[in-house]
Order: sequence, then C-alpha cells, then structure tokens
Amino acid sequence: MNAFLYALLCLIWGSTWLAIKVGLAGVPPFLGAGLRFLLAAAIVAVVAIARRTSFRLTRNDRICVLSSGLLVFWLDYASVYWAEERISSGLTAVLFSTMPLMTALLSVYWTRTERLQPRKLAGILAGVGGTALLFWPGEPLGRAQILGMASALGGAFCAAANLVIVKKYGQHTNSWLLNLLGMAIGTACLLAMSAALERGAPVHWTHSNVAAVVYLAVFGSVITFSAYYYLLKRMDATALSLTTLIIPIVALGLGRAVLGETIRESALVAVAIILLGVGIAIVPTPRPSPARGGERAPL
Repeated sequence: MNAFLYALLCLIWGSTWLAIKVGLAGVPPFLGAGLRFLLAAAIVAVVAIARRTSFRLTRNDRICVLSSGLLVFWLDYASVYWAEERISSGLTAVLFSTMPLMTALLSVYWTRTERLQPRKLAGILAGVGGTALLFWPGEPLGRAQILGMASALGGAFCAAANLVIVKKYGQHTNSWLLNLLGMAIGTACLLAMSAALERGAPVHWTHSNVAAVVYLAVFGSVITFSAYYYLLKRMDATALSLTTLIIPIVALGLGRAVLGETIRESALVAVAIILLGVGIAIVPTPRPSPARGGERAPL
C-alpha cells in the first residue's frame, strides 16, 4: 500500500508542474492557486462530513493545521505559482528538489526527529545534483528569473518546514481534517493576496486553464495530499520528501510522451544519478546480527 501511494504521489505531482503552467495562461498566480484550493477544500469538506469526521482539535492538531495552512497551502504554493510566471516549470522543479536536503537538516537540527546518516546525506546530494543536471538552463538568467528562482527555493523551505512539523506533532491528527482546515486557511490567504495585489489584472478563462484548475484541485490536491499525510505517519519525513527528486523524471517522461519533447543523452545520465541517489538515501542500512551465546559483539 505504501509503495503504491508513494508511486501515485510521484506520478500525479510530476504532472502538476505542467498543469500549473497551463493554468497560469490567462489567470493571475494567486487567484489561480486560491481557486484551486477553494475547489479542493469543498471536495474534502464533503468527504469529511460523509465520514462524520470530528472537528474537535487538540493542541497538536491546531499546530499541524496552522502549519499546513500557512506554510504549504499559502506560502509554498504562492511562491511556486509566482515563480512559474518567471521561470520554466522544469527549473522550478529543480529548485524544489532541494526540499529533501532542507527536510533532512530541519529534522536533525530543529525538530530532532531523525538522524542524518552519511549514506542518507550522500543520496540526497546525488539526487539534487542529478535533478540540476536534468533541467538546469544553459542560458544566462535575468533579474526576473533570479527572483523566480529565489521564490521557488522559498517555497521548498516552507514545504520542508511543514513536513517536519507535521511529522513531529501530527501522528494522531485526522488527515481529512488537516487537509480541509489547512486548505481553508490557504485559500483565504491566497484570495486575500489576489484581492490586494492582483486587482485589475486581466483574467481570461479558457477550456485549458479551467481544466488545469480542476485537475490540480482534484488530483493534485485532494488525492495527493490525502496520500501524502497518510504516508507521513508511516515513513521518515526525509524519505517522503524524496518524491521531489523523482517528480522531475516523471515530468520529463510526460513531456516526451505528451508534447513530443526530445530527451538529451545527459538527461538519461541525470535520471540514473537521481534514481541511484534516491536508492542510497531510502534503502535502510542492514543492522548487524546480534552476537550468539556468550560472545560479545565487536566494539
């Protein structure tokens, strides 16, 4: 079950970078993100009510809801949507792939919920390097692109911080309630930003960007975040964050299959490096067998 949901996350979120780009055609970024989570929150609310979910929150529940609402559904997605107006979806995915490293460092030095083994660190760094090789642009970058890159990195940090917070405090938090209330907070913040900063911006609805918003709400939000928080209770935060290294590979494959994009030889090398890095970081180290009888294990 865990392996299936992990693969599902990689597959769906690998397609959302392209869907965000399509959804931004004719729609301001904060408005587009806000409408995405407004629709997603409405769907989750129906599910939560049908499941008779209790809305009673403990202290730890409130910490997780505020963290998800402010750090992910607001700041993370505001940063990513804003970035994708200035840089390519591929470059955004590259910068977001630094999330596992940020997650590992925060888990070790902030929440102290994990240990940063040299093997895990080496795997993460290899994966980040492979992702950079996969999409990094060859042309010089302008001021707008640099700001977009900084925004994408900011979004990755917010996502990493939320991941370790929810891992520490959310073991008993209902995932449907977490998503519903978190999305509601994020929606309110995003639409408030849109009203303040995007007033008068032209909005042109088309079949393509409407379909993108619906896809992002249903598949890229409701299904994925339900699976995401389910897995977070059963996996290390760093291991779960490694999906951000596999996602660019999915994006590359979809670009080849759907848009007919060519794949460079260096991209194939990059894919191999990413998969190797993920394998090194996620496969547990074998534990030495205990000493038999009265023998002492070597020190």
